[in-house]
Amino acid sequence: MELRHLEYFLMVSKELHFTKAAEKLGISQPTLSHQIKTLEQEVGFPLFNRVGKKIELTKAGEIVQQEALNVQGSLQSMTSQIAAFTKAEIGELKIAVLPGEITDLVSTLCIHFNRLYPNIKVIIQTTDEVEQAVLENRADFGIGFHFDQQDRLQVTKLYEEEFYLISSHSDGRKKVPFSAVFDSPVILFPNRHQCRKIIDKASAEAGRKLEPIVETSSIEAILNLVHNGIGHSVVSRTLYEFYGTEDLFFQHIEQPALTRAVYLVMKKNCFVNYPARKYMELLIREIERLRFHTEEEEIASLQNTLL
Repeated sequence: MELRHLEYFLMVSKELHFTKAAEKLGISQPTLSHQIKTLEQEVGFPLFNRVGKKIELTKAGEIVQQEALNVQGSLQSMTSQIAAFTKAEIGELKIAVLPGEITDLVSTLCIHFNRLYPNIKVIIQTTDEVEQAVLENRADFGIGFHFDQQDRLQVTKLYEEEFYLISSHSDGRKKVPFSAVFDSPVILFPNRHQCRKIIDKASAEAGRKLEPIVETSSIEAILNLVHNGIGHSVVSRTLYEFYGTEDLFFQHIEQPALTRAVYLVMKKNCFVNYPARKYMELLIREIERLRFHTEEEEIASLQNTLL
């Protein structure tokens, strides 16, 4: 049984006239009669009583009419829901992120995203297996720092950022060597955070070990402690830009400079739904606004994917 058979049947049951129904459908009357006979053969019962030039529904026809109307209603509902989903009136956005400070970036952008698309449910999944979450369709895309270049994944470098030494006062220098981190009490993320791993690696290469006076996963707590002069800290530019740091001073770190790249990963050749497209567009605009160092070709390629 085909959907067009039900469409033809419903038109005939409405008009109760084959010629008029055929005209409404834009097909010939013999073609319509043949399609109705085919449907009657599949059902196993006549659907219309033919009395001269007039026709009426049989009992079997009344049953088929009601069920066909139900099918038509379901199809219309499905179409309207899909249309609403593509217009971001409803839907779901699933993002996989590495544990740590990258979650702050994603969550902060979600505030703006929710204001634009309040009916989109956003699920942020914090996981060490971002690639797997994307491959298994548990996430529309992922954001993190290190991704394997797998055949089934499209990995885009969003931007590269540096780390700042932040404090509550200024000593007049815009740049400081990494060794300056050891000059005062330091407040850092726990060692499981990606930011901390970069700092610990640089410390080990310098032959020294950092002993933070405070360790906390809360960026708000770090900034508050620095503001109150408890110590200084090392944070990524992303975090510095996304939080209230107007009353703090930052210095560029060199010898060595601390940097990292942020990547976006999604499945190759996959359909990017409306919520995911809009979030990525928002992310790209924010990166451009903050003037992070970006790979223009990679960003352009991602933008083409979103068209």
